[in-house]
Amino acid sequence: MILPNSDQSTMRQTGNSTGILILISWSAFVFPALAADERLSGFSAGDTVTIRSAEAWEDEEPEIIHFSGSFELKASDWYLSSDLATLYGKLDDPETAVLTGSPAIILVSTQSRGRVRTVFGEADRIVYHRETNSLRMEGAASLTRDDNTMSGGEIEYDIEQDRIHAGGKEGVYIKAKPEG
Repeated sequence: MILPNSDQSTMRQTGNSTGILILISWSAFVFPALAADERLSGFSAGDTVTIRSAEAWEDEEPEIIHFSGSFELKASDWYLSSDLATLYGKLDDPETAVLTGSPAIILVSTQSRGRVRTVFGEADRIVYHRETNSLRMEGAASLTRDDNTMSGGEIEYDIEQDRIHAGGKEGVYIKAKPEG
């Protein structure tokens, strides 16, 4: 059960055994067809975003929602999972997601050269900006695209431009599979 908190504009869950399920369906939005080298970002009439978590509450600032406990977001082109999460922007179309967990996980589908590619990342903390389609991962970060993997203490990845920067105290580790 979700109850409003009278001190702030927040929502909190009572009890430990009940999770929160938020289901959002777009029936009034139509987006243009996919262009090459872009993420699969256009939600269509049949798309659904599902958010689950043990607890959710609104921030005092508008369009910021916090989640705690087994957070999971599923959409047509991206998947998020973490212990804690904050979504910035409209709940049905967040601009930025900040994930913290052990590990926090992100999966993003993109289209490049006429084929769908999947980017998989995990780290202690992930910041994903949907508008720029970019990631910043901190703490035990690992990023896999196709069969190539890079890991390090910090990874910044521009999915649109396929540009990466990684580093950290332990350096970086790269496992690449040659094309061909």
